[in-house]
Amino acid sequence: MKPNLSPVPEIVTTKPMPILYLQKTGPFMKTAPAAWQDFGRFVKDPLPAAEYKLSLHHVDKIKTGDDAFTYQAVIALKSATAHPPAGLQQRTVESGKYARFILSGSYAQLPEAYPAIYALLEKHSLKMRNDFSIEKYLNDYATTEEGSLKTEILIPIE
Repeated sequence: MKPNLSPVPEIVTTKPMPILYLQKTGPFMKTAPAAWQDFGRFVKDPLPAAEYKLSLHHVDKIKTGDDAFTYQAVIALKSATAHPPAGLQQRTVESGKYARFILSGSYAQLPEAYPAIYALLEKHSLKMRNDFSIEKYLNDYATTEEGSLKTEILIPIE
């Protein structure tokens, strides 16, 4: 399936972003659902400082096997909280330069979207930097038809 992806990257610089997250290590297709399930156990009620959900993921080129893959289920915050919920970690994602893509439709396209994104980065002579990629979920999968879902994908670049 060819992903419904914006054909040209938009270059953006993000602002620092305080986050709450739960981290898992291992293949993304396995760790992502487990991370969100565990995350939901720690956050029962809506957080007043929460802005939106996203995920951060990274492949460490130094590590090998399943240990190379890091996935974080995340809620972005308006500001850091003095008392994060037990079981979650808090940090600030620093400002950075990213290639921005929009994926329209089902999350099932995500595995095919990344090879297409990497090809577009190469085509536009954009070099990735060693940092977490970000998926920002622009609408709520629980209340949005699958075909209308929108995901902002940010790839860290130099």
